[in-house]
Amino acid sequence: MDAAHPRGDGLYAVPRPVTDLGSCVFHHAIDLPGYGAVPGGWDLRAGIVDYLGHVAFAGKRALDVGTTSGFLSFAMEAAGAEVVSYDLAQSEPWDVVPFPGLDRGDFEGELRNHLDRIEDAYWLSHAALGSRARLARGSFYAIPLALGPVDVAVFGTTLVRMRDPFSVLQSAARLTRETLVVTEILPRPYRFVRYLRRRVGLPMFLLPRAASRARFEAWWVFAPATIQEFLRILGFGESAVTYHHQLVLGRRQLCYTVVGRRTEPTNPRG
Repeated sequence: MDAAHPRGDGLYAVPRPVTDLGSCVFHHAIDLPGYGAVPGGWDLRAGIVDYLGHVAFAGKRALDVGTTSGFLSFAMEAAGAEVVSYDLAQSEPWDVVPFPGLDRGDFEGELRNHLDRIEDAYWLSHAALGSRARLARGSFYAIPLALGPVDVAVFGTTLVRMRDPFSVLQSAARLTRETLVVTEILPRPYRFVRYLRRRVGLPMFLLPRAASRARFEAWWVFAPATIQEFLRILGFGESAVTYHHQLVLGRRQLCYTVVGRRTEPTNPRG
């Protein structure tokens, strides 16, 4: 541990030396000094400003919820933010769909190894970029208040894998003084929700099906208006939606970003 990355009374992970790309899993493609262009499932390099909702990060303290290999954290830092990266702790359970007969023990080791390799990618990138971002891990449903306050909290396609997405948003909103950013993918069969009138309803579509039994299946597709209403409930009364395309597994996919501005006081206990 060095002086630039204190443990913060146990809040923050100690940076670890990682130099082997082969030990890493990169969620996002990234350009790294000394390594060049590193591939990943998502490639946001050309579209990162759209993905982050054109928010101005200079001079802000930002929380990246669901950081994975850290691309959003490092992008916000490059834009002038002080960044806290946050992700699931090894000791916390993944929100798998509890299909009948599912034995978590069959894949727990595989999952932990995968998360460890993602963290290796974070630390390799962190060192290569000379980053000062700090990494904390824990439950998405109980983000420690001691990490805050932050000016901006960002959810980059994180809520889709949360069993209770509202509670996860609420957990971050308690720390957030100004702006909450949520970006999600909008799959082709659900693109009609862009045009639904609010009086029809605010839908969330359940993705898992009992017949599929996929171990790491996503839970939801959200209408953008549903995310906006979540944010209003949490005190972010002003919001705007923008649409953009991003490269996912080599294909252009429609995404949307909701930027909510706080209009009501924070409620740390809420």
